Amino acid sequence: MTMKKTVLTIVAAFALICAAVAFKNAYSCEMPIKNRGIRDAINAGDLKTVFLGSSTFRANIDMPMMDEAYDGKVYDISYGGNELVATVIQYEEIRKRSDHEYGLFVFELGPMMLTQDVSLSDSRVIWDLSWEGKRELWKRMKESGNTDASMMYEYFVTSGMDDLITFPVTEPFYSTRYYKGAKTDETVSPGKDVLENEKFDISREEYVDAQIRAVSDIIKACRGDGQDFIFVESPCYHRLQEDEKYKECRERYLAILKENDAPFILAQDVSFDSGNAEYFEDMNHMSAKGRKEYTKELIRVLKEREDH
Repeated sequence: MTMKKTVLTIVAAFALICAAVAFKNAYSCEMPIKNRGIRDAINAGDLKTVFLGSSTFRANIDMPMMDEAYDGKVYDISYGGNELVATVIQYEEIRKRSDHEYGLFVFELGPMMLTQDVSLSDSRVIWDLSWEGKRELWKRMKESGNTDASMMYEYFVTSGMDDLITFPVTEPFYSTRYYKGAKTDETVSPGKDVLENEKFDISREEYVDAQIRAVSDIIKACRGDGQDFIFVESPCYHRLQEDEKYKECRERYLAILKENDAPFILAQDVSFDSGNAEYFEDMNHMSAKGRKEYTKELIRVLKEREDH
């Protein structure tokens, strides 16, 4: 009797785990997450401006200021990791799952994105995607040779399970850390000495063909939808902004945009002091002070574009 009970317990536990995994893969994108992600952005209704990028946008865009400038009709979706391939899929998800109207999509012009492997750089993006989107991202990863048994287990089974299990407890906490996808914390600079001496080396980074193709895919998708769009490069701390490899990657990115006659705004087109250490948390994420200063100037440039 004891053995039978043990077997039944194991079977029940296995069935429960399988159900949780199936639920996560099929319905995580419909979970009522607040202040971040595709579902919350869709719930926001018609939007004048949608930012779509990585943690750089999440850290560098002050959403209350954007709210004031765009009558609250703005959102920041910055859970694509550093990957343009993921950005393409996220954009297609929004258009597929939403009947709302969107005035302008702002995509991140991140030069080093061209060098990122097509991989699971931010598990949050999987949570945001529908089952079809999850399969498409997995397909892109497989085409790039970045899948194996352990990655499959992480991708479809373990990734996001902690969020699902702890959702009632952690969601209220996480929802206070973001506002419409952007950070709300008052991050301060570690100081000029730290930033000037922080070590980084991007000299050996190599281009990834899939990420390069993804830039053109974004442009093609937007034009196919009749969607207004623009690419925006956020300022980095001057040491990264002036790095030779960074500048080379930016020229490669710009070449793709120019070949496709796509609009863009460079860091230098916005009045912002990338040499001011008080404006940065690290090489490419701004402090709260920098975020506010940059957002003010970005709004001005975007508004000037509207007027013309």
